[in-house]
Amino acid sequence: MFHKKNQQTVVWLFLLVASVCIAVADVDSTPYLRLGTGARSVGMAGAFTAIADGASATVLNPAGLTGVRDLTFTLATQQLSFDRTHGFIGVAKNINSQSTVGFSLTSFGVDGIPQISSTGEDLGNSFSYGSGAYTLSYGHALEQVSLGASARIVSDKFGLDSDSRSTGLGGLDLGLVGKLYSNTFSYGLAFRNLGGATTPSLDLGAAFRYGGKNAVTIALDLSNEFSALEEQATAVKIGVEYVLANMFAVRAGSQRTSDRTSLYGGFGVSVSDFGINYAIKLVDNTDYDVVGDKNTHYISLSYGN
Repeated sequence: MFHKKNQQTVVWLFLLVASVCIAVADVDSTPYLRLGTGARSVGMAGAFTAIADGASATVLNPAGLTGVRDLTFTLATQQLSFDRTHGFIGVAKNINSQSTVGFSLTSFGVDGIPQISSTGEDLGNSFSYGSGAYTLSYGHALEQVSLGASARIVSDKFGLDSDSRSTGLGGLDLGLVGKLYSNTFSYGLAFRNLGGATTPSLDLGAAFRYGGKNAVTIALDLSNEFSALEEQATAVKIGVEYVLANMFAVRAGSQRTSDRTSLYGGFGVSVSDFGINYAIKLVDNTDYDVVGDKNTHYISLSYGN
């Protein structure tokens, strides 16, 4: 058992390592990691850094894995515009009262891309693009806070050839979660995609939960991507969840940058250890001349806490 002074040293070392690893990226090779890992987090607009739990914590904040009681898994799918698909499968298992391991696969794909020659001629063939992010995570609970770390490998396939697949380090994630006032207030931070080909980011979160079987949770996240891309990289996320009888949940959320506004909604049903959740992006307005993903649907199934 760590003494309080030793725990503080570990936390400060953890923050120092994360800060040193941050570098500005010119290209974001895995933007689909921002699309969510379960309908609960999506329905709350991604304001989940302080309340990440279950298998979804492998991507959102690995420190949240310490809330897993035994075995949990999550399956999720999302159909996007332009024949794009996004999926998530994750599993987490506690090793003992303090330690939990998790593994997840986040996938993204586009089918039916026409093959065009350098002169603009349609060659009559089509191919697919597919990418997968494989994440291995570990969470450890200390007396006052929980810490977590994830390592991610990204594999991409783009083209007709069988050798068109490339694999590399997607980055490392470091996370922290703490709870105060009999677990009614929680806070968290997550350094994501450090040292890899993916845009690094820092997410800060706080959440307040009031009630017992009938409870309301209000969560706030501030997220910043360290990117040289033109699109604004700082986002404010607000999410609200109301749970009735520990069984039914209704959710809403808003995500806002200086050039984009998105609104979300969703609901969920939990019976025993099984849960089904649904989320929808209701509004997706942007200042850029691109088509948003309004009315995107997200469904996830889960087992365990």
